[in-house]
Amino acid sequence: MVGVRFFRLSLTALLLLGALHASASDYRFNLYLGIGPIKMKAGTARLYDTEVIYEGRAAVRTAMEMSTNSTADKVFCLRDTIESFNTKNGESIYFIKKVNEGGKHNRETAQFSMDRDKYIVNLETWDMNTGKRTSRSTEWRPTRIFDLMSMIAFTQKIDTSDSEPGRTESLPMVNGNMVVEQYLVYTGNKKVKADNGRTYDCMVISIRDYKEGKERETVKAYVTNDSKHTPVQLDIILGAGTSIKAVLK
Repeated sequence: MVGVRFFRLSLTALLLLGALHASASDYRFNLYLGIGPIKMKAGTARLYDTEVIYEGRAAVRTAMEMSTNSTADKVFCLRDTIESFNTKNGESIYFIKKVNEGGKHNRETAQFSMDRDKYIVNLETWDMNTGKRTSRSTEWRPTRIFDLMSMIAFTQKIDTSDSEPGRTESLPMVNGNMVVEQYLVYTGNKKVKADNGRTYDCMVISIRDYKEGKERETVKAYVTNDSKHTPVQLDIILGAGTSIKAVLK
């Protein structure tokens, strides 16, 4: 169960990578769990978005659902949903994540705003089993603060056609009751076959962070080398010989 929270954060970030903000898009993925030499199908994920009016202005609503199957449930049980509202330019408005894992049932929210030249996000977390708020905090930054969806909208605008491997983008992103730094590193291109039988020319993106002062790779994403940047395969590193692979179907 050690990798459950890490799996949720990594999978969410990468399934969203490049897949957002095309009107009425709908992506489905197969999930595979690896524990040492053991490999098993772990469940499915769905990501879709629609154009809406949010508080009187045009916005994009993106929703994501993740669910493990009965076999993987014996290792960890995951039934999570995420919902986000962003402007058509990809700026964050409101973000909510509902976590349902066995007896754990939490909710995280982020409300974004600006005051003069400061970017502000109000963060709250709730234990839905008790109905009690477990944390509340406010973060200010001189530059934009991203949620998962607005981070992905930003990555869609990155042109790697003349980039050398090693190009890095650093973005402050909300995570629970804090804002953390995420690093997106372009490492080159590769041909990848999806579960729909097609082979895609993909860019390889490494998502990294720092833990105890050391850089670590958390996910390797293979996304199409075109304007859509559709995620084809995602290798999520849980540690201790455990991994999750998400494959486009």
